[in-house]
Amino acid sequence: MTVVWCSISAHGFGHAAQLVPILNELGTGIKDLRLILRTQVPADFFQRHLHVKWDLHVAQQDVGCIQRGPLDVDVAATWDAYTRFHTNWDRKVSKEASAIRSAKANLVISNISHLAIAGAAQAHCPVVGIASLSWDRVLEPFVQDQSPNHLSIIETIRNGYALADQLIRLHPGIGMPSFPSKVDVGPSFPLMKPNSCDLRKLLRVAENELIVLIAFGGVPLTNLPLKQMESIGGFQFLVGELPRFPSYARVHRLEDLAVPFSEITMQVDIIMTKPGYGTVVAAVHNGKPLVYVRRGNFIDEQGLVDYVHRHGRGMELSRHDFESGDWEATLRAVLTMPDPSETPPSPGHSAAVHLLRPYLEL
Repeated sequence: MTVVWCSISAHGFGHAAQLVPILNELGTGIKDLRLILRTQVPADFFQRHLHVKWDLHVAQQDVGCIQRGPLDVDVAATWDAYTRFHTNWDRKVSKEASAIRSAKANLVISNISHLAIAGAAQAHCPVVGIASLSWDRVLEPFVQDQSPNHLSIIETIRNGYALADQLIRLHPGIGMPSFPSKVDVGPSFPLMKPNSCDLRKLLRVAENELIVLIAFGGVPLTNLPLKQMESIGGFQFLVGELPRFPSYARVHRLEDLAVPFSEITMQVDIIMTKPGYGTVVAAVHNGKPLVYVRRGNFIDEQGLVDYVHRHGRGMELSRHDFESGDWEATLRAVLTMPDPSETPPSPGHSAAVHLLRPYLEL
Protein backbone atom coordinates (compact mmCIF):
# COMPACT_ATOMS: atom_id res chain seq x y z
CA MET A 1 0.00 0.00 0.00
CA THR A 2 1.19 3.49 -0.87
CA VAL A 3 0.47 5.93 1.95
CA VAL A 4 0.44 9.69 1.34
CA TRP A 5 0.05 11.95 4.36
CA CYS A 6 -1.81 15.12 3.35
CA SER A 7 -1.56 18.09 5.68
CA ILE A 8 -4.25 20.58 4.68
CA SER A 9 -4.87 24.03 6.08
CA ALA A 10 -8.39 24.62 7.36
CA HIS A 11 -8.30 28.36 6.67
CA GLY A 12 -11.44 28.13 4.55
CA PHE A 13 -11.82 25.37 1.96
CA GLY A 14 -9.43 26.76 -0.65
CA HIS A 15 -6.40 24.71 0.37
CA ALA A 16 -8.36 21.47 0.26
CA ALA A 17 -9.87 22.50 -3.08
CA GLN A 18 -6.38 22.98 -4.53
CA LEU A 19 -5.21 19.52 -3.47
CA VAL A 20 -8.25 17.38 -4.23
CA PRO A 21 -7.98 17.44 -8.08
CA ILE A 22 -4.29 16.55 -7.83
CA LEU A 23 -4.96 13.72 -5.38
CA ASN A 24 -7.76 12.37 -7.54
CA GLU A 25 -5.43 12.23 -10.53
CA LEU A 26 -2.67 10.69 -8.43
CA GLY A 27 -5.12 7.97 -7.44
CA THR A 28 -5.88 7.02 -11.03
CA GLY A 29 -2.31 5.79 -11.46
CA ILE A 30 -1.76 4.22 -8.03
CA LYS A 31 -4.37 1.57 -7.38
CA ASP A 32 -3.29 0.85 -3.80
CA LEU A 33 -3.10 4.54 -2.81
CA ARG A 34 -4.31 5.46 0.68
CA LEU A 35 -4.49 9.06 1.81
CA ILE A 36 -4.27 10.21 5.39
CA LEU A 37 -5.91 13.62 5.62
CA ARG A 38 -4.38 15.55 8.52
CA THR A 39 -6.66 18.56 8.79
CA GLN A 40 -9.63 20.27 10.42
CA VAL A 41 -11.51 20.58 7.13
CA PRO A 42 -14.86 18.80 7.65
CA ALA A 43 -15.17 15.25 6.38
CA ASP A 44 -18.19 16.05 4.22
CA PHE A 45 -16.03 18.23 1.95
CA PHE A 46 -13.89 15.21 1.07
CA GLN A 47 -16.91 12.91 0.83
CA ARG A 48 -18.24 15.15 -1.93
CA HIS A 49 -15.03 15.69 -3.86
CA LEU A 50 -12.28 13.14 -3.13
CA HIS A 51 -12.45 9.85 -5.03
CA VAL A 52 -9.41 8.13 -3.53
CA LYS A 53 -9.46 5.95 -0.41
CA TRP A 54 -8.84 8.21 2.59
CA ASP A 55 -8.86 8.40 6.36
CA LEU A 56 -9.36 11.63 8.27
CA HIS A 57 -7.07 12.45 11.20
CA VAL A 58 -8.51 15.61 12.73
CA ALA A 59 -5.67 17.86 13.91
CA GLN A 60 -4.72 21.52 13.68
CA GLN A 61 -2.00 21.98 11.09
CA ASP A 62 -1.56 25.74 11.05
CA VAL A 63 -3.28 28.98 11.96
CA GLY A 64 -3.68 30.80 8.68
CA CYS A 65 -5.46 33.97 9.75
CA ILE A 66 -8.19 34.61 12.27
CA GLN A 67 -11.02 36.26 10.38
CA ARG A 68 -13.88 38.63 11.20
CA GLY A 69 -15.86 37.45 8.23
CA PRO A 70 -14.34 36.73 4.80
CA LEU A 71 -13.08 40.27 4.16
CA ASP A 72 -11.32 41.17 7.42
CA VAL A 73 -8.35 39.69 9.24
CA ASP A 74 -8.34 40.08 13.02
CA VAL A 75 -4.66 40.93 13.22
CA ALA A 76 -4.28 40.88 17.01
CA ALA A 77 -6.16 37.60 17.33
CA THR A 78 -4.05 36.11 14.53
CA TRP A 79 -0.77 36.88 16.30
CA ASP A 80 -2.18 35.54 19.57
CA ALA A 81 -3.21 32.33 17.84
CA TYR A 82 0.26 31.87 16.36
CA THR A 83 1.83 32.43 19.77
CA ARG A 84 -0.33 29.65 21.20
CA PHE A 85 0.31 27.39 18.20
CA HIS A 86 4.09 27.74 18.59
CA THR A 87 4.05 27.08 22.34
CA ASN A 88 5.97 23.85 23.08
CA TRP A 89 6.91 23.85 19.41
CA ASP A 90 9.60 21.15 19.55
CA ARG A 91 7.19 18.81 21.32
CA LYS A 92 4.53 19.42 18.66
CA VAL A 93 6.98 18.71 15.86
CA SER A 94 8.07 15.49 17.57
CA LYS A 95 4.44 14.42 17.99
CA GLU A 96 3.76 15.06 14.30
CA ALA A 97 6.89 13.14 13.33
CA SER A 98 5.81 10.18 15.47
CA ALA A 99 2.37 10.15 13.84
CA ILE A 100 3.93 10.21 10.36
CA ARG A 101 6.22 7.32 11.25
CA SER A 102 3.36 5.32 12.76
CA ALA A 103 1.35 5.74 9.58
CA LYS A 104 4.32 4.46 7.54
CA ALA A 105 3.83 7.32 5.15
CA ASN A 106 5.72 7.20 1.88
CA LEU A 107 5.29 10.93 1.28
CA VAL A 108 4.00 13.99 3.10
CA ILE A 109 2.20 16.69 1.11
CA SER A 110 1.65 20.02 2.83
CA ASN A 111 -0.70 22.84 1.84
CA ILE A 112 0.77 24.74 3.54
CA SER A 113 1.69 23.76 7.11
CA HIS A 114 5.21 24.33 8.41
CA LEU A 115 4.39 21.91 11.24
CA ALA A 116 3.82 19.06 8.80
CA ILE A 117 7.03 19.83 6.93
CA ALA A 118 9.10 19.99 10.11
CA GLY A 119 7.50 16.77 11.35
CA ALA A 120 8.18 14.98 8.07
CA ALA A 121 11.80 16.08 8.09
CA GLN A 122 12.24 14.77 11.64
CA ALA A 123 10.58 11.49 10.60
CA HIS A 124 12.95 11.26 7.59
CA CYS A 125 9.99 11.14 5.23
CA PRO A 126 10.00 12.96 1.88
CA VAL A 127 7.88 16.11 2.03
CA VAL A 128 6.54 18.36 -0.73
CA GLY A 129 4.64 21.61 -0.42
CA ILE A 130 1.83 22.24 -2.91
CA ALA A 131 0.37 25.72 -2.71
CA SER A 132 -0.10 29.16 -4.24
CA LEU A 133 0.86 31.05 -1.07
CA SER A 134 2.73 30.59 2.21
CA TRP A 135 1.84 31.81 5.70
CA ASP A 136 5.09 33.72 6.27
CA ARG A 137 4.27 35.89 3.25
CA VAL A 138 0.64 36.32 4.36
CA LEU A 139 1.80 37.57 7.76
CA GLU A 140 4.41 40.03 6.45
CA PRO A 141 2.00 42.99 6.05
CA PHE A 142 0.87 42.59 9.66
CA VAL A 143 4.30 42.68 11.34
CA GLN A 144 4.69 45.45 13.91
CA ASP A 145 8.25 46.62 14.53
CA GLN A 146 7.67 47.02 18.23
CA SER A 147 6.65 43.35 18.58
CA PRO A 148 9.72 41.10 18.28
CA ASN A 149 7.46 38.09 18.77
CA HIS A 150 6.07 38.71 15.28
CA LEU A 151 9.48 38.22 13.68
CA SER A 152 10.10 35.14 15.80
CA ILE A 153 6.85 33.60 14.60
CA ILE A 154 7.69 34.25 10.96
CA GLU A 155 11.18 32.83 11.46
CA THR A 156 9.71 29.61 12.87
CA ILE A 157 7.43 29.30 9.85
CA ARG A 158 10.29 29.94 7.42
CA ASN A 159 12.56 27.46 9.18
CA GLY A 160 9.87 24.83 8.75
CA TYR A 161 9.37 25.57 5.06
CA ALA A 162 13.12 25.41 4.48
CA LEU A 163 13.03 21.70 5.36
CA ALA A 164 10.79 20.79 2.40
CA ASP A 165 12.28 18.72 -0.38
CA GLN A 166 10.37 20.74 -2.94
CA LEU A 167 7.59 23.27 -3.44
CA ILE A 168 5.14 22.74 -6.29
CA ARG A 169 3.87 26.27 -6.80
CA LEU A 170 0.40 26.53 -8.31
CA HIS A 171 -0.25 29.32 -10.79
CA PRO A 172 -1.02 32.11 -10.07
CA GLY A 173 1.21 31.90 -7.03
CA ILE A 174 3.20 34.41 -5.02
CA GLY A 175 6.95 34.37 -4.44
CA MET A 176 7.86 31.96 -1.63
CA PRO A 177 11.61 32.27 -1.05
CA SER A 178 11.56 30.23 2.16
CA PHE A 179 11.42 27.03 0.11
CA PRO A 180 14.84 25.92 -1.17
CA SER A 181 13.50 24.23 -4.32
CA LYS A 182 10.49 25.31 -6.39
CA VAL A 183 8.77 24.09 -9.55
CA ASP A 184 5.89 25.99 -11.14
CA VAL A 185 2.84 24.24 -12.56
CA GLY A 186 -0.49 25.44 -13.92
CA PRO A 187 -3.52 26.25 -11.78
CA SER A 188 -5.44 23.68 -9.76
CA PHE A 189 -9.21 23.73 -9.72
CA PRO A 190 -12.05 21.16 -9.78
CA LEU A 191 -12.86 19.76 -13.20
CA MET A 192 -16.56 20.13 -13.85
CA LYS A 193 -18.95 17.24 -14.43
CA PRO A 194 -22.25 17.27 -16.35
CA ASN A 195 -25.08 18.95 -14.46
CA SER A 196 -27.61 16.66 -12.80
CA CYS A 197 -30.40 19.25 -12.71
CA ASP A 198 -31.55 22.52 -14.24
CA LEU A 199 -30.95 25.23 -11.63
CA ARG A 200 -33.19 27.76 -13.37
CA LYS A 201 -36.13 25.37 -13.37
CA LEU A 202 -35.49 24.42 -9.77
CA LEU A 203 -35.57 28.08 -8.70
CA ARG A 204 -38.36 28.93 -11.16
CA VAL A 205 -36.31 31.78 -12.54
CA ALA A 206 -37.78 33.60 -15.51
CA GLU A 207 -35.84 33.54 -18.76
CA ASN A 208 -35.12 37.27 -18.58
CA GLU A 209 -33.62 37.07 -15.07
CA LEU A 210 -30.01 36.40 -14.16
CA ILE A 211 -28.71 34.29 -11.28
CA VAL A 212 -25.94 35.71 -9.09
CA LEU A 213 -24.01 33.44 -6.72
CA ILE A 214 -22.62 35.14 -3.61
CA ALA A 215 -19.58 32.97 -2.81
CA PHE A 216 -16.95 34.36 -0.42
CA GLY A 217 -15.22 31.08 0.42
CA GLY A 218 -15.22 28.93 3.53
CA VAL A 219 -15.28 31.84 6.01
CA PRO A 220 -18.98 32.71 6.35
CA LEU A 221 -20.49 36.11 5.68
CA THR A 222 -22.27 37.42 8.75
CA ASN A 223 -24.65 39.77 6.97
CA LEU A 224 -25.77 40.96 3.56
CA PRO A 225 -27.91 43.92 2.40
CA LEU A 226 -30.87 41.61 1.80
CA LYS A 227 -33.52 44.32 1.42
CA GLN A 228 -31.45 46.12 -1.19
CA MET A 229 -30.80 42.85 -3.02
CA GLU A 230 -34.53 42.16 -3.13
CA SER A 231 -35.08 45.52 -4.83
CA ILE A 232 -32.71 44.83 -7.75
CA GLY A 233 -34.98 43.82 -10.61
CA GLY A 234 -33.86 41.22 -13.14
CA PHE A 235 -31.58 39.32 -10.75
CA GLN A 236 -31.93 36.33 -8.44
CA PHE A 237 -29.35 35.78 -5.68
CA LEU A 238 -28.00 32.58 -4.15
CA VAL A 239 -26.31 32.92 -0.75
CA GLY A 240 -24.89 30.46 1.75
CA GLU A 241 -23.67 30.30 5.33
CA LEU A 242 -26.06 32.99 6.57
CA PRO A 243 -28.45 32.61 9.49
CA ARG A 244 -32.04 32.05 8.45
CA PHE A 245 -33.56 35.25 7.12
CA PRO A 246 -37.08 36.38 6.24
CA SER A 247 -38.48 35.07 3.00
CA TYR A 248 -37.50 37.06 -0.08
CA ALA A 249 -38.59 36.44 -3.65
CA ARG A 250 -35.12 37.17 -5.09
CA VAL A 251 -32.81 35.75 -2.39
CA HIS A 252 -32.35 32.00 -1.95
CA ARG A 253 -30.30 29.97 0.52
CA LEU A 254 -27.83 27.46 -0.93
CA GLU A 255 -28.61 25.13 1.96
CA ASP A 256 -32.18 24.80 0.71
CA LEU A 257 -31.04 23.46 -2.66
CA ALA A 258 -30.11 19.81 -3.04
CA VAL A 259 -27.58 20.70 -5.73
CA PRO A 260 -23.78 20.25 -5.54
CA PHE A 261 -21.97 23.56 -5.22
CA SER A 262 -19.82 22.81 -8.27
CA GLU A 263 -22.96 22.48 -10.40
CA ILE A 264 -24.33 25.73 -9.04
CA THR A 265 -21.15 27.58 -10.02
CA MET A 266 -21.49 26.24 -13.56
CA GLN A 267 -25.11 27.33 -14.02
CA VAL A 268 -25.16 30.82 -12.52
CA ASP A 269 -24.68 33.91 -14.66
CA ILE A 270 -22.39 35.93 -12.34
CA ILE A 271 -20.29 35.10 -9.29
CA MET A 272 -19.73 37.73 -6.59
CA THR A 273 -16.74 36.96 -4.38
CA LYS A 274 -13.54 38.13 -2.78
CA PRO A 275 -10.31 37.53 -4.76
CA GLY A 276 -9.65 34.05 -3.37
CA TYR A 277 -7.76 31.39 -5.30
CA GLY A 278 -10.36 28.63 -5.64
CA THR A 279 -13.35 30.72 -6.67
CA VAL A 280 -11.37 33.01 -8.98
CA VAL A 281 -9.48 30.33 -10.87
CA ALA A 282 -12.51 28.07 -11.33
CA ALA A 283 -14.71 30.96 -12.48
CA VAL A 284 -12.14 32.17 -15.00
CA HIS A 285 -11.67 28.70 -16.46
CA ASN A 286 -15.42 28.15 -16.66
CA GLY A 287 -16.00 31.51 -18.33
CA LYS A 288 -18.07 33.01 -15.52
CA PRO A 289 -18.10 36.81 -15.01
CA LEU A 290 -16.82 37.86 -11.60
CA VAL A 291 -17.71 40.81 -9.41
CA TYR A 292 -15.10 40.99 -6.65
CA VAL A 293 -14.75 42.88 -3.37
CA ARG A 294 -11.15 43.40 -2.29
CA ARG A 295 -9.80 42.54 1.15
CA GLY A 296 -6.97 45.02 0.68
CA ASN A 297 -4.25 43.39 2.75
CA PHE A 298 -4.01 39.77 1.60
CA ILE A 299 -0.75 38.92 -0.11
CA ASP A 300 -2.10 37.06 -3.15
CA GLU A 301 -5.00 39.40 -3.90
CA GLN A 302 -3.41 41.53 -6.63
CA GLY A 303 -2.10 38.50 -8.49
CA LEU A 304 -5.57 36.97 -8.54
CA VAL A 305 -7.14 40.25 -9.69
CA ASP A 306 -4.56 40.41 -12.49
CA TYR A 307 -5.42 36.81 -13.40
CA VAL A 308 -9.10 37.71 -13.71
CA HIS A 309 -8.42 40.67 -15.99
CA ARG A 310 -5.92 38.78 -18.12
CA HIS A 311 -7.88 35.58 -18.64
CA GLY A 312 -11.49 36.29 -17.66
CA ARG A 313 -14.12 38.97 -17.14
CA GLY A 314 -14.27 40.77 -13.83
CA MET A 315 -15.15 44.10 -12.23
CA GLU A 316 -14.45 45.46 -8.78
CA LEU A 317 -17.24 46.41 -6.39
CA SER A 318 -16.10 48.75 -3.65
CA ARG A 319 -16.46 47.67 -0.03
CA HIS A 320 -18.85 50.57 0.58
CA ASP A 321 -21.07 49.65 -2.37
CA PHE A 322 -21.02 45.98 -1.36
CA GLU A 323 -22.15 46.69 2.18
CA SER A 324 -24.78 49.24 1.13
CA GLY A 325 -26.25 47.00 -1.57
CA ASP A 326 -25.40 49.35 -4.43
CA TRP A 327 -24.75 46.46 -6.81
CA GLU A 328 -26.92 46.86 -9.86
CA ALA A 329 -24.68 49.03 -12.04
CA THR A 330 -21.67 46.73 -11.55
CA LEU A 331 -23.70 43.56 -12.10
CA ARG A 332 -25.00 44.88 -15.38
CA ALA A 333 -21.65 46.29 -16.49
CA VAL A 334 -19.70 43.04 -15.99
CA LEU A 335 -22.02 41.30 -18.44
CA THR A 336 -21.06 43.74 -21.19
CA MET A 337 -17.32 43.17 -20.87
CA PRO A 338 -15.60 41.72 -23.96
CA ASP A 339 -14.11 38.26 -23.91
CA PRO A 340 -10.49 38.15 -22.65
CA SER A 341 -7.67 38.30 -25.15
CA GLU A 342 -5.67 35.54 -23.43
CA THR A 343 -7.02 32.06 -22.77
CA PRO A 344 -6.36 30.67 -19.28
CA PRO A 345 -3.33 28.41 -18.79
CA SER A 346 -3.90 24.66 -18.78
CA PRO A 347 -4.54 22.94 -15.43
CA GLY A 348 -1.44 21.87 -13.52
CA HIS A 349 -2.84 18.62 -12.10
CA SER A 350 -0.93 16.26 -14.39
CA ALA A 351 2.31 18.21 -14.00
CA ALA A 352 1.99 18.08 -10.22
CA VAL A 353 1.37 14.32 -10.28
CA HIS A 354 4.40 13.88 -12.53
CA LEU A 355 6.53 15.68 -9.93
CA LEU A 356 5.11 13.61 -7.06
CA ARG A 357 5.60 10.19 -8.60
CA PRO A 358 9.40 9.95 -8.12
CA TYR A 359 8.91 10.38 -4.36
CA LEU A 360 6.68 7.33 -4.42
CA GLU A 361 9.20 5.30 -6.47
CA LEU A 362 6.67 4.59 -9.20
